[in-house]
Amino acid sequence: MAASSINSISKAFPSIRRTIFYVEWTILIGHLIVAFVGEFLYGNQYEYVENSSVIYCVTLVFFALLSFSFPLNRPLWQKRTYIFLEILCIFLTCIVTTTAFDLLLYLVIAKSCFLLSRQDTVKIAIATGIIWQICQVWDIENKIEWLNTIIPEIFSDPQRYIIYIFLENTVAYLAVSTFVILLCFIWLAERKSHAKAVFLTTEVEKLAAKLERTRIARDIHDSLGHTLTSLNIQLELAVRLEQHNRSQAQQALKTAKTLASQSVQEVRRSVSTMREENFDLNQALMTLVKQFQQNSSCQMQARFNFPTLPLQTSHQIYCIAQEGLTNIQKHSNASLVNLGGETTPKQIVFNLADNGIGFESDRLNSGFGLRGMQERVQMLGGQIKIDSAPKKGTQIQVIIPLSF
Repeated sequence: MAASSINSISKAFPSIRRTIFYVEWTILIGHLIVAFVGEFLYGNQYEYVENSSVIYCVTLVFFALLSFSFPLNRPLWQKRTYIFLEILCIFLTCIVTTTAFDLLLYLVIAKSCFLLSRQDTVKIAIATGIIWQICQVWDIENKIEWLNTIIPEIFSDPQRYIIYIFLENTVAYLAVSTFVILLCFIWLAERKSHAKAVFLTTEVEKLAAKLERTRIARDIHDSLGHTLTSLNIQLELAVRLEQHNRSQAQQALKTAKTLASQSVQEVRRSVSTMREENFDLNQALMTLVKQFQQNSSCQMQARFNFPTLPLQTSHQIYCIAQEGLTNIQKHSNASLVNLGGETTPKQIVFNLADNGIGFESDRLNSGFGLRGMQERVQMLGGQIKIDSAPKKGTQIQVIIPLSF
């Protein structure tokens, strides 16, 4: 595991530091209680090294002080130094006293899992195990004499017993250290996965909010933007003509009233489209064609008969047709418009063409309306082809796969 990954996990989950602290202090307090009880019950009869109790207490105090400076977010050299000092302290105490801080040693190995990379942790565990067993037999002669003094009737062959204890300690160390390392690695992997899941959830929420804002902006532009713009123009015209030509002003007001009614209908249609499951695409397109013919002087030919489609697909096709007709009405100066649609077993083909003034191909991405059409087609997994040139009209073809 890379050090950067460990740092990110340690920052995201400060409970690691707190958990290590609680576990370490539990072990230290347990050792301290055992030391006081042993001193009270047996005095120095179990000690063969002078002042071993003092060394024992110094080791506990040393670990207690280091527990307050667990270097989760420190440089790598400080982390290595921290682990080295704790292991060295355990080894020295083991050499000069009869005490073996097994639990503290396993805790240090666990700490290395959170502070160092996996390779460094495994190397430390192997090296520590070897040195630990050497420390166990460092003062083997004194231990044999001590055992013969305390319970000579049991140890008729103390050397054989020491060898047995050595092998038993080796097996126990391998088993426990492997368990500790794997457990810590699993914990780290779970924490890392959780942190990644939280991050991805946040990103998905941000993306969903962005897509929703884009969708709302596109719907407002497609359904209300042009109508409200025309409504504003008609109202301004009515204000200017009020004093000079009341008949034309009244006509402008009637047109504004019609546009306002269309805006209300568009809002209702958008809301009903999002709520209803039986949206009739063919009927909606016919209504759109009638509105276009009422507000435009150009001829229109419409031929389509779409089957029942998913609500999302029907709504997007309708909005694409609406945006295309709105662009024709505002910009094309066309005299003839063709709107058609056909369905094959694999796809839906939607065509919209006019004989208007057209536009340069480099302007395909300049307008919000064309971008909105392209985005809607992409949402359906389809393709859109726009062919236009000055004075040659515009042809738009949308292909949507039925298997999407």
